[in-house]
Amino acid sequence: MTVRLNFGYNKLSKLGFMKFFLIILLSGCAFFPSGIYHRVQKGETLWRISRVYEVDLDELARINHLADATKIRAGQMIFIPGAKERKDTLAYVPKRPSPERKEEAKPPPELIDFSWPLQGEILTGFGKQSGKRHQGLDIAGKEGVPIVAIYGGIVTYSDNKLRGYGNMVIVKHNEDYSSVYAHNSINLVKEGERVNKGQAIAQVGATGWAEVPHLHFEIRERGKAVNPVFYLP
Repeated sequence: MTVRLNFGYNKLSKLGFMKFFLIILLSGCAFFPSGIYHRVQKGETLWRISRVYEVDLDELARINHLADATKIRAGQMIFIPGAKERKDTLAYVPKRPSPERKEEAKPPPELIDFSWPLQGEILTGFGKQSGKRHQGLDIAGKEGVPIVAIYGGIVTYSDNKLRGYGNMVIVKHNEDYSSVYAHNSINLVKEGERVNKGQAIAQVGATGWAEVPHLHFEIRERGKAVNPVFYLP
C-alpha cells in the first residue's frame, strides 16, 4: 500500500512540476520585450538608430549591454525593443506630424548628418571629469589648423566675452541643434553670417582657460549639451 501511495505522489509531483514549468514557459515571454534585430551599417551611429526607431538612446545602450555606446561596428546586431520592421537609417527620413496635430507633443529632433569639426585625439570626453561636468569634447590640434562647421547654419555668436572659453563661435543649425567651437586662436566668421557644412569658421588655438592648443566642441540639442560622439559618424 505504501509503495502505491508513494508512486502516486511521485507521479502527481511530476505532473505538477511539468504544468508549472509550462505556465512559466508560456508566461515567460512577458519577461522579454518584443522587437527586432538591426544590423549596423557602415556610417551609422547608435544615436541615428535610436532616432529612426524612436527608442531612447540610453535604453538602447542598456538593453544591448553596450558599455561604450560610441563604439558600434558595421555588421553588429543591435536589438530594437518594440520595433516591428527593419529600417534603413541612412536613407530614412522621419515623418513630421501633420499641421492639424501641432498642439500635440513636439516631434523628435530632425536627423542631421553632422561631420567632425577637427580630426585629432580626444583629450577630454563628455561627462563628469575630475568631479566636474564637461559639456563637450576637447580635441587636440596644432595651432592655426582650420576648424570647420559640422553642418550649415547661422553664426549666432563670434566673440570672446564668455569667461574661460576664449574666442568662441556658435552656429545654429535649425530649431533643434547648435554647435559650439571654443579656445580658437582666431574666429573666421561674424555673427549673422551663414556658413556651410565643412566651411572653415575658426582656427585651433589656446585662448581662454586652455593650456595647450585644442578645440572645445559641443553639440546642443534644444539648448541642452549632449555627447557629440553619439551624433558624429
